[in-house]
Amino acid sequence: MKKCIALVLALVMALSLAACSGGTDSQQGESAGASGGSAASGGHVFGYTCMDLTNPFHIAMRDAMQEAVEANGDTFIGIDGQSDQLTQNDVIEDLITQGIEVLFLNPVDSASVQPALEACQAAGVKVINVDSAVQDRSLIETYIASNNVQAGRQCGEEIVRLFPDGCNICIIVNPLAESVVQRVQGLEEALEGTNCTIVDRKSISTMDAVLSTAEDMLTANPDIDVFWGLNNDVSLIILGAVESAGRADEIKVMSVDGSPSGKTSVAEGGLYATAAQSPVSLGQKAVECAYTLLDGGSIEAEYALDTTLVTPENVNDMQPDQWD
Repeated sequence: MKKCIALVLALVMALSLAACSGGTDSQQGESAGASGGSAASGGHVFGYTCMDLTNPFHIAMRDAMQEAVEANGDTFIGIDGQSDQLTQNDVIEDLITQGIEVLFLNPVDSASVQPALEACQAAGVKVINVDSAVQDRSLIETYIASNNVQAGRQCGEEIVRLFPDGCNICIIVNPLAESVVQRVQGLEEALEGTNCTIVDRKSISTMDAVLSTAEDMLTANPDIDVFWGLNNDVSLIILGAVESAGRADEIKVMSVDGSPSGKTSVAEGGLYATAAQSPVSLGQKAVECAYTLLDGGSIEAEYALDTTLVTPENVNDMQPDQWD
């Protein structure tokens, strides 16, 4: 338990949802295309920007894209949006200047990314939207994501199975991220008509707000049975707060992601469950669609990739130490 709490506190110090520092992972993103010389030799140039390149999910998705692009001898340039939409809009302008033909985009804010989308359209850059949807889909070629509604629904169905007579649930969300909105939608759909009730929900915009928010919710809700967080990083911090409060035997912590840290926690009896998505599959599908477009082919307007609920019963079959 002490090791888990130490890990949680480290995450609080290191991660941010909306105000990330320009640290090592961000710098890695900026240099991601530096090794390729394909642009000069007539190859294709691809750009990638995500909401938060300190998030292991976004790193894994970037790495899958970069591997697939560079395997074709083309250039990949990845830059962190640093959880700030104005910053990300500037990043996209910079990528356009660098001559990208396709942008793989995971937006910070679904609405405020609009000026950057319009800039891409004006420059003839094709936009493939991944993981979290933009508001105006008329400016993108396709939207590729995990089935986030399914992921939330899987969590909700498991809650109802565990508590057939009803339970009290707290949730922490980020309403700026469309993927999170969809997860909550699925969760609520599964709970509808049951006695499993969301008694408290709080919104956060930075990772350093998670611990204090979770502690306040635990204090305000002494009778909760389930605590659900928007992703594994958030839920591991929630788990630390639950353990520190001495309530680990009373409260089941659940989430969405299926990260190595999340699945390992399930295997070790920490998190109860996580709906696993595959950033590797998302990245590979995005690159596949990009090349289809560049070759003059057609693609679907949307792709939703299935998720799998990871629980103590099946976690050892799910490669806990790596992303799917």
